[in-house]
Amino acid sequence: MKSTWLFALALAGAMAPVAAAQTVAVEFLLDGEFWKTDDGSLLLARNDGAVAAEGRLRGWLAWRPSQHLEWLLHAMVEGGSAQYGDPDVYLEQLELRALASRALTLEAGKLLQPIGEFGTRRFSNTNPLIGTPDAYPAQYPWAAIAAGRVGPLDYRAGVSSLPSVNTRYLPEPDHRLRPVGGLGLNVGPGLRIGAAVSHGPYLSRDVTPQLPPGRTWNEYRQTVVATNLRWSYGYVEARAEGVWSSYDVPTAPQQLHGLGWYGELRGTISPRVFVAGRFEHSRYAFILPINPTFWVARETTQMNGEVGVGYRFSAAALVKTSFRRDHWPVHSITGAPPFPDGYAVAVQFSWQASATDLLASRY
Repeated sequence: MKSTWLFALALAGAMAPVAAAQTVAVEFLLDGEFWKTDDGSLLLARNDGAVAAEGRLRGWLAWRPSQHLEWLLHAMVEGGSAQYGDPDVYLEQLELRALASRALTLEAGKLLQPIGEFGTRRFSNTNPLIGTPDAYPAQYPWAAIAAGRVGPLDYRAGVSSLPSVNTRYLPEPDHRLRPVGGLGLNVGPGLRIGAAVSHGPYLSRDVTPQLPPGRTWNEYRQTVVATNLRWSYGYVEARAEGVWSSYDVPTAPQQLHGLGWYGELRGTISPRVFVAGRFEHSRYAFILPINPTFWVARETTQMNGEVGVGYRFSAAALVKTSFRRDHWPVHSITGAPPFPDGYAVAVQFSWQASATDLLASRY
C-alpha cells in the first residue's frame, strides 16, 4: 500500500497551488480510541481481551475546477493494538463527480458502496456511537452512478464492481460489474423511506479449485434488497435499516438466504451532550468452500446492542464512550460448541479540521 500513499501525497501536492483560488478543500479527521473487551467474542474481541488503543487519520481532498465538476480523494491511515489486521494506508475514495443539476449528478471512480445508508455516516463525527452495524461494513468498489432528486423522490442507479458482503461470513469477492439501484421518498423534512437492490456474482477466482467440474465462479449470483428509514422530530432522531439477501451456493441444492436489520435512536440532551442506542439482529448466510463436492452453507444468527453518550467540547472536538454486548444463539455448524458472547467498552476522541485556509495563505 506504500504506492497508494505516495500517489495520494503526489495528487495533494499537485492540487495545493490552486488553493489560493479557493477551488480546493482539504479536510482531516483524527480519531483516538481505547478499548477493553472480552477475549472470545468473534465480533467484539480485540487484542485478546487486554486494554488496547487505536489511532486513525482520514484526509479528504476536493478539487472543484468548475461549478459543475468536482474531484474527491479520501485516504486513511490507521494502526494500534485494537486494530483488526496490520497497520496500513488505504485509498478509499477516488471520485469524479459531475453536477448537472439537482436532478442529476454523475459519479464515477472508487466510490462508497451504494447499497445501505449507514456508510455515509460511519465516521466518528457523524456516527452517534463508536461501533458500526456488522451487516454494513464499509466497501469502496469501482462504480459509476447517476443520482439526483426530483420533488420528494431521490434516486440512484448504475453499476458497481463489488457485491455488498461481509467477509467474516462469505469468501472474499472479485471485481465484476453488477447493476445497483435505489429509490427514496422524502415526506417533509423529518421522514425518509428508501430501498435499494443489486444482483450479480459474489465469489472470486480464488475459489475455482473448490468448484464442481465445469463450473465458473461468476455463475453463482447474489441478490440483495435493502430498505431504510429515517425519522426526526425536535431533539430526537430514529433510523432503521434492513437487508435481505439470497445466494447461489456450489453443491447446495437450494439458495441460501440472509436477513438482518438494526434500529438506532439518538437524543440530544443539550447543545453539547447526546445519548444514543442501537440494536442489531442478523441471520447471516455463512458460506465456506471446502472442496468440489462440499461447501458449508448455513445460517448464523447474531444479535448485539450498544448504548453510549457523547460530549462536544467544540464544533471540531468530540468525545464518546459506549458499551456493547453481543449474543450468538445459534451456531452455524450443528454439533459444534456455541460461539461465546462478549462485550466491549470503548472511549473515542475525535477532532476535525480544515487545512484549506492554511494552504491558501501558504500559496
